[in-house]
Amino acid sequence: MTKARIVVSGVVQGVGYRALVKQVARQLGLKGLVKNLEDAKVEIFCEGSSDKIKQFLSKIDRKAKAEGFLSVNVSEVKCFFEGEKGFQTAWKAYKEFEIDYGFEKLSPLDEATLENHEFSKLYFIDFKDELKGFSDRTDRNFAEMAEKYGDIKELKEFRVTVKSFLDAFLSEYMKEPSKRK
Repeated sequence: MTKARIVVSGVVQGVGYRALVKQVARQLGLKGLVKNLEDAKVEIFCEGSSDKIKQFLSKIDRKAKAEGFLSVNVSEVKCFFEGEKGFQTAWKAYKEFEIDYGFEKLSPLDEATLENHEFSKLYFIDFKDELKGFSDRTDRNFAEMAEKYGDIKELKEFRVTVKSFLDAFLSEYMKEPSKRK
């Protein structure tokens, strides 16, 4: 068993990254902590086998698509193993792998609420990307049907309705959060 301190830079705060880190760590059987730092970075302390920690490092190094400014986008991962310069021990005790929200004591309900909120951000980004793909496929499907079956008035009207809904939805959620209605 070994221990590591990891500092992650990029778009890693406000996008559900800590929940992602916790999920990956638990899947790999690692113990530790993750917290936001004041400089917009995330600090992780973990312990487990060195192979599992190396797997963990590759799985938490996520890149966003160019248009995905609301998505996790890791620009740098610095890892300091126990005994190396830059290594520090965990800042507090832990039992499994936990998210440190910066409060001394949270009720189980408050902790679950915060964690669910972080997970919902991750799910929303995936859902938004799926909708974008659905919109593109829908356009192609309607074009293929029009080509195959000719001009169907109701089908065209339905296509316009679906396209306008998806365009409005995607344009609203591609905005920065502060500019949304």
